[in-house]
Amino acid sequence: MVTFVWLPQGGASWTVLLPLKNLARAKSRLDRPDRSLLALAMAIDTVTAVLASATDLVGAVVIVTNDQTFRRALSRLRDQDDLSAGDGAGPSPAPALSTQMRARLVVVPDTPDQGLNPALAHGAELAAGRWPGHPLAALSGDLPALRTAELHRALAAAGNYRRAVLADAAGTGTVLLTATTGAPLRPSFGPHSHVAHRRSGAVDLTDALGSSVPGLRRDVDTVDDLAQARGLGVGGATAAALLVGRAAVP
Repeated sequence: MVTFVWLPQGGASWTVLLPLKNLARAKSRLDRPDRSLLALAMAIDTVTAVLASATDLVGAVVIVTNDQTFRRALSRLRDQDDLSAGDGAGPSPAPALSTQMRARLVVVPDTPDQGLNPALAHGAELAAGRWPGHPLAALSGDLPALRTAELHRALAAAGNYRRAVLADAAGTGTVLLTATTGAPLRPSFGPHSHVAHRRSGAVDLTDALGSSVPGLRRDVDTVDDLAQARGLGVGGATAAALLVGRAAVP
């Protein structure tokens, strides 16, 4: 049996950063009329999987977004423990979060409002002020098949290096970028971000983790990606959104 050391050197828990685009612009390559609903649901499932981590592994989850639908849905998830209540902005049913899980969810505005990398830099700056001395992990917000154990495995590997990167299933994008205490995050998300992060000095975890973290690597941009995520098993919010989308088709 393999025993993982969850925390990086220094023992501080990770702060996980998730930047979320405006829903009107999200998932433009996902050729479905319900893509905005699915983008919201996939983000909820991603956040929920991260929050299910032990508190000594993930101390805080910081969502950086200006989208009001995202903010309302995540606020209900955090404050009311009931995403299905309210104005119907999100899919239902939603998972119930413990008080401890909800306390770690922080939603902040994307003050730069200039794309993913400035949003992440902003989130990293806020995290450094609020939780100084804690390592950072930037995570994609479209991982509906993410399993908490996969994130544990990846962070355990990342904790051995100042900066580390994990490629998406296609091998060109980035689903996870980490920086241990004192190291700059230096996000370069966008086309061919995996090679950009490697060139900036991040250690590549992709070969070492390989197929052991399929849900973590399966981000969703296209209908084919979504089909593969469904094959792995999506979270409750995404599953509910897919049922709503199917029911809406005549």
